[in-house]
Amino acid sequence: NLTIDPRSTSSPFYGMKRIPQTQPEEAKLASMAVEEEMFTEEGEEEGTKNAAVESQEKEGGPDEVGDEKDDDDDYYEYDDDDEEDEEVWYDSTSKPEPQRVIPLPDRLIVTVLDKNDLSSAVGTFTLKSSVFGLPEVRVDLLKRVVQYQRNKKRGKRYPAVTKTISQVSGSGRKIRKQKGMGMARVGHRRPPHFRGGAKAHGPKGDVQDYTTKLNKHTRRLGLVHALTQKLYEGNLIVVNDWKLESYRTSNLSKSLRAVGIGGKQGSSAYMLDWIDDDDDSDTVYNNMPLRMSVAASNIPRVKLAPQMAANVYDIIKHEKLVLTLGAIQGLEDRLDHIAY
Repeated sequence: NLTIDPRSTSSPFYGMKRIPQTQPEEAKLASMAVEEEMFTEEGEEEGTKNAAVESQEKEGGPDEVGDEKDDDDDYYEYDDDDEEDEEVWYDSTSKPEPQRVIPLPDRLIVTVLDKNDLSSAVGTFTLKSSVFGLPEVRVDLLKRVVQYQRNKKRGKRYPAVTKTISQVSGSGRKIRKQKGMGMARVGHRRPPHFRGGAKAHGPKGDVQDYTTKLNKHTRRLGLVHALTQKLYEGNLIVVNDWKLESYRTSNLSKSLRAVGIGGKQGSSAYMLDWIDDDDDSDTVYNNMPLRMSVAASNIPRVKLAPQMAANVYDIIKHEKLVLTLGAIQGLEDRLDHIAY
């Protein structure tokens, strides 16, 4: 029989509490009394059956006795190993409620987590509906932007230019006579199967361009739809800032596990931050905190980037999107005017 582990999300008992099978003393005594009655009835039936067999042996022949022995062989004897599986009961009232999407505009009110302890909140923040709260996410726009990014990354291919048989230097004189040499007939020294000869069907120097064009307005609109999708999924995490006290990776990795990021079983994350250029240059690198850049560079499946480098492909590729208040301010300033 197929058994599904109740800890699996596909099980109908996922999240339910197991009811302990503890019977009171009165119920146990009552069940023992019923079992004793069943055994006494079986003993009486077996005694009458043995008496009937003895009488048949005295009166009847061997055929009748043989038939009765066959019936005895079919009789099933109880074995202690044939115990029934213990029934497991679950409390249906303890089943957790399914996670549902928070409707707008309540969805735009997000919790701001503390950078030192991501399990605690420091306040709330209201996002702009024009950037994070579009009424509908257009999958076709996301697909077009992702294709544009991947084609642009593929770029252009500049193949080598090989020489044909007419371009290779060499005389057209016949190198040996046609017959009487014991070898194959040949002409000049420039055929493709000769060393130093021409290249058969080689590349002719045609540039293979894989890049495609997409309007800047469409690319920015795709970014707005990607941000809306992450908030719609519930995978948007807001942190006050990433100005850490230490640059050690272990401290940051332990902090990220509180929200299910990193580790062998954790989720992938795309983290965006932004610090203005007028801040202290000794602690800021590429518009991001220097210690945070060093600490996050060695965590698997976690990518840190400034908000100006935010793109649709990385947002969709990673499961979680972690934004700081500075990154949100920068995204809203440059994407607020995008008309959808």
